[in-house]
Amino acid sequence: MNILSVLRPKSLMLAGSLLAMGIPGLAAPITGVVNIGGASAAVTAQTIDFYGGPTCETPGAGVAGCFGAFIPKTGSFSDLLTVQAGTIKDLTGPPFTGAVSLADFMVFNNISNPQVHFNLTNIFAGGAPDCATVNQNGSNVQCTPYLPGNVVSPFIITNDITGQSATVSFSVRVNGYTGAIGTGFTPYIGIFSTPSSGDNIADIMARYNAGIPAVAAYSANFTPESGVPEPGTVTLLGVGALAIAVGAYRRKRVS
Repeated sequence: MNILSVLRPKSLMLAGSLLAMGIPGLAAPITGVVNIGGASAAVTAQTIDFYGGPTCETPGAGVAGCFGAFIPKTGSFSDLLTVQAGTIKDLTGPPFTGAVSLADFMVFNNISNPQVHFNLTNIFAGGAPDCATVNQNGSNVQCTPYLPGNVVSPFIITNDITGQSATVSFSVRVNGYTGAIGTGFTPYIGIFSTPSSGDNIADIMARYNAGIPAVAAYSANFTPESGVPEPGTVTLLGVGALAIAVGAYRRKRVS
């Protein structure tokens, strides 16, 4: 389900937890911790469409997506509002992985302090076995979809212990800053996770092969690049918190 790579501007959203870290000597360091979450995203073989609109549920490739924020919110994100805290751009390939350049991939604009910008610089290739070679209905099975030409997609799909439901994850590198990028930036590694309610690897791959979008809520966890484990490892760590973050986001929108 090669959907994520990217690199033509589109819009996006997300959910999860993010940790920022200032870098000595930079004029505009980003600091603090923030949780963010998106209501829905649609994934196809070529695109990840992060939904936008008043409730972050309006589809449309190329339409700016939106996301909410949750506690903890500290440092540069301390006064970030909970509802529609910012915007995010969709991802479209090729290229699907590797070095990319997408300015304002994510912007925290519902904030009184200077806006925080994330420029996308890299999408990591998924590091699990080819999905075509694994038991797609097995317990705790993990795999990465391969594209035509033996191209590795950025995704890691992981079945739960029952083998009946799976999460989809991918990792990116971004540069965070306020003001102008030329004044300095802080690098982060980000892990996106999208739970697939009731769908396992076999179900997800069937949709991918048929060109049918997979729609689900998603989260993102960003941490300083230094000291971050391998992207595939971090992905697994973030999956457990996904349901909690998404559930909180939905309850907040309802209230």
